[in-house]
Amino acid sequence: MNEPTGKPVSELVANRLVRCSTLILMVLLSGMAFDAAFFGVRTVCADEYTQVEIKLTDRVPYGREPVDYFGKESGDAVAELGRQLASGKARLNADAQSGYLLSVLELLGVPLESQILVYSKTARAPELVSPKTPRAIFFNDEVSVAWIPESRELELTAVDPVKGVNFYTLSQPLDASDPSRAESKANFKGSNSAGNNAAPKFLRRDRCLACHAGRSSLEVPGLLLRAFQTDRTGKPIVGFSRVTHDMPYRQRWGGWYVTGTPASVVHRGNLIGEADNIRQKSEPSFAVTLQDFSQHFDVDGYPYSSSDFVAHLVFAHQAHGTNLLIRAGMEARLNRRSDVESQLVRYLVFADAPPLDLSPADAASVRKQSEFAASFVKRGPRDEDGNSLRDLSLVDGVFKYRLSFLIGSRLFDKLPEECRSRLLSRLWTGLNSENSEKTSEAFSHLGQEERTQIVSLVRATVPRLPACWHATSE
Repeated sequence: MNEPTGKPVSELVANRLVRCSTLILMVLLSGMAFDAAFFGVRTVCADEYTQVEIKLTDRVPYGREPVDYFGKESGDAVAELGRQLASGKARLNADAQSGYLLSVLELLGVPLESQILVYSKTARAPELVSPKTPRAIFFNDEVSVAWIPESRELELTAVDPVKGVNFYTLSQPLDASDPSRAESKANFKGSNSAGNNAAPKFLRRDRCLACHAGRSSLEVPGLLLRAFQTDRTGKPIVGFSRVTHDMPYRQRWGGWYVTGTPASVVHRGNLIGEADNIRQKSEPSFAVTLQDFSQHFDVDGYPYSSSDFVAHLVFAHQAHGTNLLIRAGMEARLNRRSDVESQLVRYLVFADAPPLDLSPADAASVRKQSEFAASFVKRGPRDEDGNSLRDLSLVDGVFKYRLSFLIGSRLFDKLPEECRSRLLSRLWTGLNSENSEKTSEAFSHLGQEERTQIVSLVRATVPRLPACWHATSE
């Protein structure tokens, strides 16, 4: 599932240019075949009525109805906020340090303590990103917001249950106190700011699909989470183009700052330059326990003071889980069928996740010190005893109950009904019986007590369960 590149940055850049040069073709073809719906022409294709067997590495025609990725209407949270801004029901306020950032986070319900910091030059505006000026990413279940000091715009992703991930930018307000900066922003191509008095507006950026609809996001519009060792400037050297919760911790978070990590968890975060990467081979934990950014950059310039270990753990699970759900939904809507549902079931029960192996004392200390952990567990439904699929453990695994909280997400709930029912039925079978060797293997890491607790939690917190969930377990 993970994709080590092992390639020099020159080749990575060349590959990026090739992908960008094919974006227009992707829009027209939408991944597979000519998409007449893109031009407003409705055609009937044979495979609309016949299921097509494909591989998970094959593209799906997400420009076609009923997905209609390039259609103007969208049901994601950023699009809804945009409509509220246009109607005057909501308003963005700006501050001198971070522009619209804090106001956007508040209106979208994105917690400030979710901040994770990346200093590798692997996304938009690489000239602005470095170990001294990392990109700050804030996220909740459906939205991410990226901010860089002095950047002309905020970058946002938002999950639409049908379309997948949409990409937006929001131009930052002009700084009247700095004429040169204001002039630079006013002349910026693609800026949605028409002056200090212009109403802020989110712009969709389909060109982001050049990177966000490829192999690393399962060939659908999705999220990217990468890990690259870097030089002193943040330029990527070698690493992985897809990070998931299945990846060993020792391979994760190259190019990211990570704070609050217990010394026993070795990873590649906080390593800057060749000297750090060489030293880590003989002293694996020397950079792990970073608590203070001040040795690397001006902390006061950022809205939050950490890049939380627990936030990294949750995002590593959430990003790939979101892509799997998007892929499963699109295949069902477009009459395609790969093994994505089998892979999704394994992922939802953490079948291939490596052990965290923290002592109960260390795990309790991490949970206590993490403000993100405290806010994360408060979100989402709970049963009558106060238990939730969001409850954290950090002893053997990240979560106390090894069934993903994503089954309570809007993305899961809005899957085509036959797809949603199949997934829930397979989960029921795996949690309650030994009907097949394949099923039992995917669930073999779960003890009977944990299975019973998971079944009880799902019954109490997930709506519209198939009939099998109301039966007595075997």
